[in-house]
Amino acid sequence: MRLKKFFKNYILLIIILFLAALLRFYQITNVPPSTQWDETAIGYNAYSILKTGRDEYGQFLPLVFKSFGDYKPGLYIYLTVPSVAIFGLNELAVRIPSALAGIASVWLIYLVSLLLFKKKPLALFISFALAMSPWQMHFSRGGWEANLALFLVLLGLLSFLKAEKKPKYLYPSA
Repeated sequence: MRLKKFFKNYILLIIILFLAALLRFYQITNVPPSTQWDETAIGYNAYSILKTGRDEYGQFLPLVFKSFGDYKPGLYIYLTVPSVAIFGLNELAVRIPSALAGIASVWLIYLVSLLLFKKKPLALFISFALAMSPWQMHFSRGGWEANLALFLVLLGLLSFLKAEKKPKYLYPSA
Protein backbone atom coordinates (compact mmCIF):
# COMPACT_ATOMS: atom_id res chain seq x y z
CA MET A 1 0.00 0.00 0.00
CA ARG A 2 2.77 2.44 0.92
CA LEU A 3 4.62 1.58 -2.28
CA LYS A 4 1.53 2.35 -4.38
CA LYS A 5 1.13 5.70 -2.63
CA PHE A 6 4.81 6.48 -3.24
CA PHE A 7 4.53 5.74 -6.96
CA LYS A 8 1.26 7.66 -7.23
CA ASN A 9 2.84 10.74 -5.66
CA TYR A 10 6.16 10.54 -7.50
CA ILE A 11 5.45 8.82 -10.81
CA LEU A 12 5.85 12.01 -12.85
CA LEU A 13 9.15 12.83 -11.16
CA ILE A 14 10.36 9.27 -11.78
CA ILE A 15 9.41 9.59 -15.47
CA ILE A 16 11.22 12.94 -15.71
CA LEU A 17 14.34 11.49 -14.08
CA PHE A 18 14.21 8.45 -16.38
CA LEU A 19 13.91 10.77 -19.39
CA ALA A 20 16.83 12.85 -18.11
CA ALA A 21 18.92 9.69 -17.69
CA LEU A 22 17.99 8.43 -21.15
CA LEU A 23 18.88 11.74 -22.81
CA ARG A 24 22.20 11.94 -20.98
CA PHE A 25 23.38 8.34 -21.34
CA TYR A 26 22.08 7.34 -24.79
CA GLN A 27 25.19 6.97 -27.01
CA ILE A 28 27.24 9.03 -24.56
CA THR A 29 30.48 7.73 -26.08
CA ASN A 30 29.45 8.75 -29.61
CA VAL A 31 27.76 12.12 -29.03
CA PRO A 32 29.78 14.34 -28.87
CA PRO A 33 31.80 12.38 -31.43
CA SER A 34 35.21 12.59 -29.79
CA THR A 35 36.76 13.83 -26.60
CA GLN A 36 37.70 17.47 -26.26
CA TRP A 37 41.18 18.25 -24.98
CA ASP A 38 39.79 19.19 -21.55
CA GLU A 39 38.09 15.79 -21.29
CA THR A 40 41.30 14.08 -22.35
CA ALA A 41 43.29 15.99 -19.73
CA ILE A 42 40.73 15.17 -17.03
CA GLY A 43 40.79 11.49 -17.98
CA TYR A 44 44.58 11.34 -18.08
CA ASN A 45 44.91 13.08 -14.72
CA ALA A 46 42.27 10.78 -13.18
CA TYR A 47 44.16 7.76 -14.54
CA SER A 48 47.44 9.15 -13.24
CA ILE A 49 45.94 9.77 -9.78
CA LEU A 50 44.55 6.23 -9.82
CA LYS A 51 47.88 4.63 -10.72
CA THR A 52 50.44 6.86 -8.96
CA GLY A 53 48.62 9.34 -6.73
CA ARG A 54 50.22 12.13 -8.77
CA ASP A 55 49.03 14.36 -11.60
CA GLU A 56 50.66 14.67 -15.02
CA TYR A 57 53.27 17.05 -13.58
CA GLY A 58 54.15 14.77 -10.68
CA GLN A 59 52.35 16.74 -7.97
CA PHE A 60 51.05 14.52 -5.17
CA LEU A 61 47.23 14.68 -4.86
CA PRO A 62 46.86 18.32 -5.94
CA LEU A 63 43.74 20.37 -5.25
CA VAL A 64 44.07 22.24 -8.55
CA PHE A 65 45.41 20.55 -11.68
CA LYS A 66 47.59 22.40 -14.18
CA SER A 67 46.78 21.29 -17.70
CA PHE A 68 47.05 22.73 -21.21
CA GLY A 69 48.05 26.15 -19.91
CA ASP A 70 45.09 26.54 -17.55
CA TYR A 71 43.98 25.14 -14.23
CA LYS A 72 41.22 22.65 -13.53
CA PRO A 73 39.50 22.20 -10.16
CA GLY A 74 40.35 18.88 -8.59
CA LEU A 75 36.91 17.70 -7.49
CA TYR A 76 35.75 16.56 -10.94
CA ILE A 77 39.04 14.77 -11.56
CA TYR A 78 38.82 12.96 -8.22
CA LEU A 79 35.20 12.01 -8.96
CA THR A 80 36.37 10.59 -12.29
CA VAL A 81 38.94 8.27 -10.67
CA PRO A 82 36.39 5.56 -9.65
CA SER A 83 34.82 5.43 -13.11
CA VAL A 84 38.27 5.19 -14.72
CA ALA A 85 39.06 2.34 -12.32
CA ILE A 86 35.83 0.53 -13.27
CA PHE A 87 35.53 1.24 -17.02
CA GLY A 88 39.14 1.97 -17.97
CA LEU A 89 40.46 5.15 -19.53
CA ASN A 90 37.85 6.00 -22.19
CA GLU A 91 35.10 8.49 -23.05
CA LEU A 92 32.50 6.72 -20.94
CA ALA A 93 34.61 6.83 -17.79
CA VAL A 94 35.32 10.55 -18.18
CA ARG A 95 31.72 11.49 -18.99
CA ILE A 96 29.85 9.42 -16.38
CA PRO A 97 30.38 11.81 -13.42
CA SER A 98 28.99 14.72 -15.44
CA ALA A 99 25.98 12.71 -16.62
CA LEU A 100 25.21 11.60 -13.07
CA ALA A 101 25.55 15.19 -11.84
CA GLY A 102 23.15 16.29 -14.59
CA ILE A 103 20.53 13.74 -13.57
CA ALA A 104 20.96 14.61 -9.89
CA SER A 105 20.57 18.31 -10.77
CA VAL A 106 17.13 17.58 -12.23
CA TRP A 107 16.14 15.96 -8.93
CA LEU A 108 17.67 18.79 -6.87
CA ILE A 109 15.92 21.51 -8.89
CA TYR A 110 12.65 19.72 -8.15
CA LEU A 111 13.37 19.78 -4.41
CA VAL A 112 14.51 23.43 -4.46
CA SER A 113 11.46 24.48 -6.50
CA LEU A 114 9.15 22.61 -4.15
CA LEU A 115 10.66 24.37 -1.13
CA LEU A 116 10.54 27.79 -2.79
CA PHE A 117 7.11 27.70 -4.44
CA LYS A 118 5.35 24.91 -2.51
CA LYS A 119 3.52 23.83 -5.68
CA LYS A 120 4.23 20.33 -6.94
CA PRO A 121 3.05 20.95 -10.55
CA LEU A 122 5.39 23.95 -10.83
CA ALA A 123 8.30 21.99 -9.35
CA LEU A 124 7.64 19.17 -11.83
CA PHE A 125 7.55 21.64 -14.73
CA ILE A 126 10.82 23.23 -13.64
CA SER A 127 12.53 19.84 -13.31
CA PHE A 128 11.17 18.82 -16.73
CA ALA A 129 12.48 22.08 -18.22
CA LEU A 130 15.95 21.39 -16.82
CA ALA A 131 15.82 17.76 -17.99
CA MET A 132 15.05 18.94 -21.54
CA SER A 133 17.37 21.98 -21.52
CA PRO A 134 19.82 21.78 -24.44
CA TRP A 135 22.42 23.64 -22.40
CA GLN A 136 22.22 21.19 -19.53
CA MET A 137 22.15 18.16 -21.83
CA HIS A 138 25.25 19.42 -23.64
CA PHE A 139 27.25 19.83 -20.45
CA SER A 140 25.91 16.56 -19.01
CA ARG A 141 27.12 14.59 -22.01
CA GLY A 142 30.67 15.96 -21.88
CA GLY A 143 33.29 15.38 -19.23
CA TRP A 144 33.48 18.94 -17.94
CA GLU A 145 33.32 20.31 -14.45
CA ALA A 146 30.73 23.01 -15.32
CA ASN A 147 27.85 20.59 -14.83
CA LEU A 148 29.20 19.54 -11.46
CA ALA A 149 29.17 23.22 -10.45
CA LEU A 150 25.42 23.43 -11.13
CA PHE A 151 24.87 20.32 -9.01
CA LEU A 152 26.89 21.77 -6.11
CA VAL A 153 25.12 25.15 -6.30
CA LEU A 154 21.72 23.44 -6.20
CA LEU A 155 22.85 21.25 -3.31
CA GLY A 156 24.04 24.31 -1.39
CA LEU A 157 20.82 26.18 -2.14
CA LEU A 158 18.73 23.23 -0.99
CA SER A 159 20.71 23.02 2.26
CA PHE A 160 20.32 26.76 2.79
CA LEU A 161 16.56 26.62 2.26
CA LYS A 162 16.22 23.65 4.60
CA ALA A 163 18.26 25.52 7.24
CA GLU A 164 15.31 27.88 7.70
CA LYS A 165 13.46 25.11 9.57
CA LYS A 166 16.41 23.00 10.71
CA PRO A 167 19.57 25.01 11.49
CA LYS A 168 21.77 21.90 11.18
CA TYR A 169 21.55 22.31 7.38
CA LEU A 170 23.23 25.72 7.47
CA TYR A 171 26.77 24.33 7.65
CA PRO A 172 26.46 22.09 4.56
CA SER A 173 25.08 25.06 2.62
CA ALA A 174 28.38 26.87 3.04
